[in-house]
Amino acid sequence: MINASPNVATMQKETRVHLSGWLAAALLGILAPALALLLLRDMPAPAPLYLFGGPVFALGLMGAGMITAATGRRLWIGIALALITGLALIQLARGLGMPALPHPFSTGLAVIIASTSFAARGQLFARAMAGKGWLMALFVVAGEAAILLTSLAMPGTLPQWLLTLLPAQWASTAIQTALTGTGTRAASSALFALAGTAATTLLVAFLWPRRWPYALMFTAWIGLSALVWHRPGPPPPRADLAIAAAPAGQIAPMATSAPDAATASALDRVKRQIEKWPAAAEPDLTQRARNLLLIAAVPDLYDTEPLQSHLPTLVAAELKARLPADQRADILAAIAAHPEAGNVSARETLPVLGLPAAVGDEAPVRNRMALYAGRMQEE
Repeated sequence: MINASPNVATMQKETRVHLSGWLAAALLGILAPALALLLLRDMPAPAPLYLFGGPVFALGLMGAGMITAATGRRLWIGIALALITGLALIQLARGLGMPALPHPFSTGLAVIIASTSFAARGQLFARAMAGKGWLMALFVVAGEAAILLTSLAMPGTLPQWLLTLLPAQWASTAIQTALTGTGTRAASSALFALAGTAATTLLVAFLWPRRWPYALMFTAWIGLSALVWHRPGPPPPRADLAIAAAPAGQIAPMATSAPDAATASALDRVKRQIEKWPAAAEPDLTQRARNLLLIAAVPDLYDTEPLQSHLPTLVAAELKARLPADQRADILAAIAAHPEAGNVSARETLPVLGLPAAVGDEAPVRNRMALYAGRMQEE
């Protein structure tokens, strides 16, 4: 009986520690990202859940994976709960109006690799700091989240080299590229960096309490950061609504140089899928032209470079191939003069081409479509 009280007190303390860790994981991994998605739903953009899905999903994965692995002291717990969190956030975003994923495989791959990388760090914290590992995970998640959100709210404020060092930024880039860009290939350096840090972190955790593997882990982290710096993913998209809503304004330049390998692969996919896209075979020729112009107009709204600059060339070629030569100029002139005519419902089916869709207000899409029609009429 003499030793019962200390044992009970120790168990109660451990229970409180575990409860605090689970609550922190629920707050940063689930509740905060879910609240962000609810707030994004009402933003005046073509599809704000697309535009900011990358960082929101990445922070959710980091909060759930890292803190739960550190709290539960098991790698599989962190990976499993991070994957469940990622799936739940994607389904919530879909329920709030985010269109279908243009690259489901790329999105899933990014979520799996990021979840494993974050859970590996949580596992290391659990082994290195015993019952306080969840606190270290909490500090790391909060710190990386603060930097990532600051870079989103105030672009250009933070140095690019700082963002290049953050696994949260790597995950955000990989997921965002799958949502609005070319998919896995363009974000290969970020995915490789996440996988590399996961492997070296797990090695350190396995060899604990030996300290020499830390040198290997930090060397790998710096080297992988250099890879991301040398081969960065596409820049984050934005919706330039001030320009898009205007009756006239700048549009994306039509690229004059050859696309890089990732962009070329994405363009080939779009071209292949157009052959099976019902909207490209619309019997009404004017409506068919509108549908094809959406392929250039919608990505332009998201400012998804480098893909957006190459899509107009593809669209121009498709217009020449799918419209009679003696009617093409008149059809494009009619669309440029009357952007309000016809319908733009095909914008919601663009994910079958590997492109982001647009929902909500039609005006920005119609204005962009008319601008491209006028430009292609002149060429």
